[in-house]
Amino acid sequence: MRGRHRFPRLKDLRYRSKLFLTYALIVTIPLSVLSWKNYHSSREFVSDFARQNLYSIVKQHNEIIDAKLTQVEESSLALVAEQELYDQYSAASPKDEYSMITMEKKVSRALNKYFPYLNEMYSIHLITSYANIGSTGASTLIPYDGFKRTTLYQEAIKGNGGVAWVPTFSYKRMFQHEISPSNPSKDVQLLAGVRLLNLFKINNGEVTWLQGKAELPVLVITYQPEIYFSRIQNALPSAGSSFFIMSQAGNLVAGTDTIGKEDSGTKLNLLDQMVKMKTGTLVITKGGKPLIVCFDTSKVTGWISGVTISPDALGASFLPKIKMDTFYLTSLLLVISLLLALIFANSITRPIHQLLRAIKKTGEGEFDTRIPVESYNEMGLLIHKYNQMNVKINNLIEENYKVKLREKETQIMSLNIQLNPHFLYNTLNMMNWTALENNQKELSRMIVSLSSMLQYTSESHQDIGDLGEDLNWLQHYIYITNQRFEDKFTVSIDIAPELFPHKVPKLFLQPFVENAIVHGFSHLHSGGRIRIQGWMTDTERIFMVEDNGKGIPSHKLEQMAQAKQSDSIGIQNVDKRIKLIYGEAYGVTLTSRENAGTTIKINLPI
Repeated sequence: MRGRHRFPRLKDLRYRSKLFLTYALIVTIPLSVLSWKNYHSSREFVSDFARQNLYSIVKQHNEIIDAKLTQVEESSLALVAEQELYDQYSAASPKDEYSMITMEKKVSRALNKYFPYLNEMYSIHLITSYANIGSTGASTLIPYDGFKRTTLYQEAIKGNGGVAWVPTFSYKRMFQHEISPSNPSKDVQLLAGVRLLNLFKINNGEVTWLQGKAELPVLVITYQPEIYFSRIQNALPSAGSSFFIMSQAGNLVAGTDTIGKEDSGTKLNLLDQMVKMKTGTLVITKGGKPLIVCFDTSKVTGWISGVTISPDALGASFLPKIKMDTFYLTSLLLVISLLLALIFANSITRPIHQLLRAIKKTGEGEFDTRIPVESYNEMGLLIHKYNQMNVKINNLIEENYKVKLREKETQIMSLNIQLNPHFLYNTLNMMNWTALENNQKELSRMIVSLSSMLQYTSESHQDIGDLGEDLNWLQHYIYITNQRFEDKFTVSIDIAPELFPHKVPKLFLQPFVENAIVHGFSHLHSGGRIRIQGWMTDTERIFMVEDNGKGIPSHKLEQMAQAKQSDSIGIQNVDKRIKLIYGEAYGVTLTSRENAGTTIKINLPI
């Protein structure tokens, strides 16, 4: 029992506590979910953005290097048509030392002419079996004896006149000796582009090739791998990333071979994917952890340039900030939401408490209790209705006796209404016999017509009746009215027989006949014509009342259509009655032309 009082059940909590808990849960749960999703979405978005940025760096770097190497290929192609080179190699005499010195100077000038950007190259050479001629200031001595046994020469032959790019190699291992006598222990790593130059000259429009006349020289251009490092190294993240350039055969050209150090299978699988894709990003697993690889394939060398970085390192600079910002923002919004929840709960429960106290007083008989209305929302409306209820209760108590008196008066009036028609019928019957005794047959007929009309309208309280009875009443009305206007008009009635079994609204034609007589024929002394027709279609009953009266002016017709005003309340009454009985699709349509007449069309359902 103590535990029950200490921890009340949910249904026993006050509305204020329930509302506060409800608002708190409604706010806290979505806010927590949205914060979690926002953090992960932000992390994924920024990671993707950083990865795309890293990929764009690799691709842009590759394009810059490709542009430089393409320039080298174009310059080397231009060498093929150099007249000076053709002349020197076609007339070369290895045994004549003087001519070889002269040849070396001229060939060096040609190389300087076509390769002015020597500062980016390590060395440039034209090598044959008898000589190695480099550009002015060439820093590397490549031995020409035994050159044909090297990979460089073999790749040049495979290139068949095109530039072949050779991955990184050791100068010491390639040529079996050091680069420079001054530093014999240095083992320089180089990469090279080689091309077999089939020189030619054009004389009087005739092309003469060097091949077959003399030995073709091999152009060898060497670079240190740092050419790839210098540009991209500063653009990469400072930690957690590594750069590599790899041939499609899997040979490392530059950078660090971080991918295949532990698992050669991973390296081969990744290499196959990169060769197929050529460019893009991949995620591999290394050492049980994900590793992002952004790569691009050179269009010139076919080598694959890439950067590897772990997702943790990729987001290390911004993920902690996103996490903290998300936490602080969520906490702030949560505190604000709970304060608002408390305010809203109080704003709802305070009027309820006021209303409960007032209802208690009303139950004790204090019907003059009133609560101030402070707002116009649902609760304000409820309080307003409570105040109105107390007012009405007071009024009902005071008017109780008056209601009883009015009920008695109503009963008396009802009895009088039932007696009045009998008095009228008796009186009209006496008038009719008096007219017949005085031989006034027309007056007698008018009295009989009037008596029939009164009987039709007073005996039945229904809004619809038989078409035959309604037409009979209309004919009596026409007869009496025609006597009044002394044959000023004629009326023709043409009703299809199949219409008579159907019910119609009582007196639905009379207002239109009356309007034609009173308004339409007001300017005539004779010759007025009214034509009443009725027929049936597959879906409707149609009645039409036409007259040849003075018609209705257009401005007045427009006012009647907009229900602004009308000289006949009966027209609007008939239209409203038809719509109430049968629906909005049915009713009265009025058309008229000034000095030509008016047509009334009435649509009723079958």
